[in-house]
Amino acid sequence: MLAVPEAQLGSVCFDDRYIEGLRGWNAEAEAQFVAYFRVPIWLKARRQLRSPDLVEDACQETLLRVLRYFRSGKGLDNPERLPAFVHSVCHNVTLEMIRTRTRYAQIPENGYDCADMRDDAFQDVVTDERKKLVWEILASLSKKDRDLLRLAVLEEKDKQELCQRFGTNEDYLRVLLHRARMRFRAARLKLQRSEEHQKTEPS
Repeated sequence: MLAVPEAQLGSVCFDDRYIEGLRGWNAEAEAQFVAYFRVPIWLKARRQLRSPDLVEDACQETLLRVLRYFRSGKGLDNPERLPAFVHSVCHNVTLEMIRTRTRYAQIPENGYDCADMRDDAFQDVVTDERKKLVWEILASLSKKDRDLLRLAVLEEKDKQELCQRFGTNEDYLRVLLHRARMRFRAARLKLQRSEEHQKTEPS
């Protein structure tokens, strides 16, 4: 993880103009926001989550949630409180992931992180009227993630068949599904952001 240069960090002024840049989908403001907060968010998540993959997922999810918050037109009464707001969002994200992990038995430090097999964002969007969207998102994933989610969720194959097909056991199958679902969720958010941006563009 690369650190942000001190000169760049020191030049940031969290004021109304900065917030307006985020609300207005300003590419420069968003890039600066990500550069400034990525490392602090990563470090905060790392203190609570052991798995590097989960830490990275928490980091990406936090950045996406904050950007979506401002892109929706919302703001802050006190722009100087932006760092506290971002860290609060990160705290909530990591707590959600911890709650997911505690549904399963803990595994050794050098093993794989258990993951939640319950219905989640992927299952929620699998409706008759949104299947086209689901397949569009699946097409953007790797073949392994696409096949795993299709078989596990759309075709509802049993765990033993999935384990045999992907050459793994049930514990690691949960990990594979969790990571595939997180990537599905990230792809869905990316698509939603693109759609929201298109709606805001002048016709």
